[in-house]
Amino acid sequence: LSNTLFVPLAPFLVERRQVGWLLSMQGLASFAALVPVGRAVDRCGAKPVLEQGIACLGFGVVLSALSAGIWVQLLGRAFCGAGSSVLFNAGMALVMERFRGPDRAENIGATLGFGTLGSLVGPPLAGYLFSIGAALPIAEPQAVPLAAPALVLLAAFFVLRAVPDVELDSEDLLIDDSVCSTVSFSSRFFGVYTSVGGPSWAIAVILVVLFGAISALLCAGVLDMHRHGMSAVAIGLATVPAGILQAITSHAGGSMSSSNRRKVLLLTASPLMLAVCLTGVSVAIYADLCAVVLPIVISLCMATTACGIADAPSITMMADLAKMYKRGYGEAVTATELAVTAGQAVGPALGVLTVDAVGWPGLCLVIAAGAVMAGIASAVTLPASGFVLNSHGGADGDMD
Repeated sequence: LSNTLFVPLAPFLVERRQVGWLLSMQGLASFAALVPVGRAVDRCGAKPVLEQGIACLGFGVVLSALSAGIWVQLLGRAFCGAGSSVLFNAGMALVMERFRGPDRAENIGATLGFGTLGSLVGPPLAGYLFSIGAALPIAEPQAVPLAAPALVLLAAFFVLRAVPDVELDSEDLLIDDSVCSTVSFSSRFFGVYTSVGGPSWAIAVILVVLFGAISALLCAGVLDMHRHGMSAVAIGLATVPAGILQAITSHAGGSMSSSNRRKVLLLTASPLMLAVCLTGVSVAIYADLCAVVLPIVISLCMATTACGIADAPSITMMADLAKMYKRGYGEAVTATELAVTAGQAVGPALGVLTVDAVGWPGLCLVIAAGAVMAGIASAVTLPASGFVLNSHGGADGDMD
């Protein structure tokens, strides 16, 4: 909620050229926080780390509400990005600690689907509350919409305190410090990628492309709509269909991930589907068949659908691979989120630069090319890893 709510506000707070960097700062901070957060989860458990994440994100929201100055906003986005990493990483680990087998994939999908409600509610709520704040005699109208995530975080803190503690299995934790001290830097901080190799990198490429696509399309689309004189409310409403589709497909992706074969199919099909759809949007724009808002809405819908389909399978498959190589679940979530936040960090700035250089159809074609490469990487690498998982007993189902 705090992240998506901020997107339609950004063009009204800073200059156009600063919007991409402001949104990229959030992704960069998320990326930087992931590895230490994953290790903290594997050593301390998910619940205490979640509590720290709520405090970090809350501080970022308060900073963003205090001043529209670019440096304060950058600092606020940094804390929000780091807090978001903590919440997502520890939240997924909390699910993994409490569920096994097919139930894990289904509950991860349900959690992701519920989480995307923030993506659905955030933008239109931001536009409406910002219009109210702008009409009030206050110096910082963005404080009104940013009060919403602050209240949600406060409620989440008390709900989390009511969640019972569990005794962690040894398989869910990292190896101890005496062992960690003997391994290389890359193995210590990027253990899943260095241990698993090709399959983990293929999943990472898919996530970088899909989440980078959402960030690039969203940032460029918001700026384009703002350039055409659309209000914050209208900009927020334009993202609602994409939020609905992501909420639906995130849950469906988890429900359909009961076997390794299905995970591989979903991970391979999602970027290829996005490539086909964005190519069609680009052709339609060149043929002058679309208005200003329609291609933005369609592109965002396709990107969020592809992400929703791939999200849960990527996390559960990475967790199975991590377990097979005796890595912790916190590291498994970190591995997927490193790729996600890399896409979110690069996407906004790249989206603005690309759309300014070659327009919206050019941006769609660039993303489509990346999606094709991600689909090919998945098709070449992941099927074999599914069979390996089955042979090691790490699968949720069979490659039937």
